[in-house]
Amino acid sequence: MNNRSLLLKSSLLLQLQLQQQLRLITTTTSTSTRGRFQTSNNNNHHNTCINNYYNNNNNNKDNTYYKQTNYSYFKRNYCSIEKKEMDTTTTTTTKDNDIELTDQTTTSTTSTTSTDTLSTEEKKNIISITEGSATIVYNSQNEVFYNPVQEFNRDLSILMIQLFIEQRNKELKEKGKPERKFKLLEALSATGLRSIRYAKEIEGLESILTNDIEPAAVESIKKNRDYNNVDPNLLIPNLGDATMVMYQHRDPRKQFDIVDLDPYGAPSIFIDGAVQSVADGGLLCVTATDAAILCGNYPETCYAKYGSVPLKGDACHEMAVRILLHTIETHANRYKRHIVPVLSMSIDFYVRVFVRVYSSPLECKKSFSRLSNIYSCVGCGSFRTVPLGQLEIVGNGGVEKRDGSNIKYKTPMLNRHMSSTTCEFCKKGLHVAGPFWSAPIHNVDVCKSALAFVEKHPAKFNTAKKIFGMVTAAAEELPDALFYFKNDHFSAVLHTTSLPGNVIRSAILNGGYRVSSSHVQPCIKTDAPQDFLWDIYKTHAKNNPPKNIAAQSPAQAILQTDIKHTIDFTLHPKASGETPNVPKYLPNPKDNWGPGSRATGGRGNASPSESMIDKRAKNQGKNRSKKESPASLLCKRIRDDGSCPSGKFCKFSHDQQGIDNGTGDQNLGIQDDHENQQDNNNKQ
Repeated sequence: MNNRSLLLKSSLLLQLQLQQQLRLITTTTSTSTRGRFQTSNNNNHHNTCINNYYNNNNNNKDNTYYKQTNYSYFKRNYCSIEKKEMDTTTTTTTKDNDIELTDQTTTSTTSTTSTDTLSTEEKKNIISITEGSATIVYNSQNEVFYNPVQEFNRDLSILMIQLFIEQRNKELKEKGKPERKFKLLEALSATGLRSIRYAKEIEGLESILTNDIEPAAVESIKKNRDYNNVDPNLLIPNLGDATMVMYQHRDPRKQFDIVDLDPYGAPSIFIDGAVQSVADGGLLCVTATDAAILCGNYPETCYAKYGSVPLKGDACHEMAVRILLHTIETHANRYKRHIVPVLSMSIDFYVRVFVRVYSSPLECKKSFSRLSNIYSCVGCGSFRTVPLGQLEIVGNGGVEKRDGSNIKYKTPMLNRHMSSTTCEFCKKGLHVAGPFWSAPIHNVDVCKSALAFVEKHPAKFNTAKKIFGMVTAAAEELPDALFYFKNDHFSAVLHTTSLPGNVIRSAILNGGYRVSSSHVQPCIKTDAPQDFLWDIYKTHAKNNPPKNIAAQSPAQAILQTDIKHTIDFTLHPKASGETPNVPKYLPNPKDNWGPGSRATGGRGNASPSESMIDKRAKNQGKNRSKKESPASLLCKRIRDDGSCPSGKFCKFSHDQQGIDNGTGDQNLGIQDDHENQQDNNNKQ
């Protein structure tokens, strides 16, 4: 086992060496040649490459094992990179593009190389996109991934990274250190649009490592970088596995100040490497586009990917944000690190979070007090949260010592209201979900700085109006109130007429509690106890009594209890919020505003004309179980008794010879259905 482990370890190291050396070779080739890549089918070329490499770089006398282990990796990643043909007819130009961009409008003066090597069909597939200050070109045949829906994501990221750079330099200045520039990693780049925009629109960046695992994507990044006149020393394309790239930068001397993860789907497999490759105090930006999983549609998958069980309900989108933060925190804790959320949002079909990552063993110990489980009623939707741990400050006047020596760490007791396994309000059962992040999810000061920046530079972002609205809503959220209720939640449970939102908020404010909305949607987010919220609607139900209340329903159980609080519905001056004139929930600009198709890297026969709408229509109901027609099943009365009292009105077949009877399980189903039919006939 030890020998094999050593061999595998050596194999991995050798692959990394191959990657570094061959990247230099391909870079040299790309800068000295012109034209399109041509596929090489010469196996001797691959054999010569790998033999020369091992003969020159491997000191082991017997390297047969290494050759066998790494040959496929070498061939797949490097030898199969098509060799460029020398284009002796093309003169040197200011840009190294090999696709025609005559229809592209841009402020910079550029020249392009000959496009004779492109077929007419290939020219049809070229698409150009302008976003912000960047223009990219790519192949529409799913060569690389681009989704215009994510423009808001990219605009918001530029804003938050710029604010982080300013804040970080301010922190350095306070410590007596000089200001500096920062290193950024975009681990999953696709077209390179995000990195190009970062390079052109963010001040204070030293370098951007723009990584992707697809050779087609890396070539697209190089072309688009050159087309946008971005300094090659600033934006550095890289071909590699994102996790491997991040693991290679765990050393504090190699860590990035900013790491951006924007995968297609779940980011879970990248988070472990990300929390190690970001510098102490650095910024980690993470996108999760699998909102259906995080919001509770597939709890088993969510647990497998994120280590948490979601709760499907009114606040499922906030739950999604908190589950992602929990996952990042738990990964960071393994390396004596912890996170501090800067801005965390559920947007359209995805979640986007910005967190600072710090190294602190003491804060890691406190981490379990920032995570909680939730107990939610299946009947009325009421919930209670219980932290995974509690902190108790002993002595020193209740002030925590700097080294944390006066902190006692305790496991929590269940909430005093949770005296049984049923809901305290309607006596129904409880769902258990979690764990999730239960500390604040936004930094209000950063939100205010972001709003000031957008007001000062309104033309910098195409989505400035949406950014301003959502960040305003985030800044106004109650930081210590977990989750929320929709405005019609309580009326739906009690079967009463709905109350206007400002009336509900007025009743809460008049009761001495705080209330806000959420950045996700208009709602009731409050620190008021839930029995007070139920009393609001029970008071309302006195003047608007509900009808047709079912026995033993949640509505009956709640309405039978006494009202404990005095409810005042007088309109409160702050009921409309702090900024009622700021539009916070803007409609989508187009129909079917959602995720795009996964890129194929130029492989396969993916059709660019097949939109997500077409795919949805094609796949609709494909997994739905197909029920057999009763006419294709033999009547059990015919089989057992030889006659059926329903006669020609029986919906099952009486053709005993023409039908294969099937198995006993199938017959049991027929028997039950047939007996139900006989009962109906007898009643008639």
